[in-house]
Amino acid sequence: MTKDIDWQVCTGLLTRCYRNLNTGHMSLTQQINKSWILVGHADNLVINYPHFYVSERGRQRVLKDKRKNVHAYCEGVLASVSLPVLPPLKEIHYCPYSQSYFSWKETGTPIIAADLIVVIDNQVLCTTDVRQPQLSLF
Repeated sequence: MTKDIDWQVCTGLLTRCYRNLNTGHMSLTQQINKSWILVGHADNLVINYPHFYVSERGRQRVLKDKRKNVHAYCEGVLASVSLPVLPPLKEIHYCPYSQSYFSWKETGTPIIAADLIVVIDNQVLCTTDVRQPQLSLF
């Protein structure tokens, strides 16, 4: 069963996105009070300023039990279902059996943050021009 997203209400809010292990769709949660609540499922979406997180404890549970569980996600600002003009994109991926981080699928190089991710037909793509952390002196 999938839950449709109310894009007018949810757009512009901090959102966590992860692949639903039962349906294969992307599940989206948003923080309401102190809890992360499921707001819907989508195969196409855009998230601005994403950061990628992997729970090492959850990953170790996957390795031990040989059974998948949700322990990795992307967190950023939900933008929309599509962009009129897409910047250069490359596929990213995460596999708990071979690595403890999200990476560029082509090279295996780790990625922790970006300017934008785009999910098109359930394929996760990321801008190739990844923003670099700025040094703050004050």
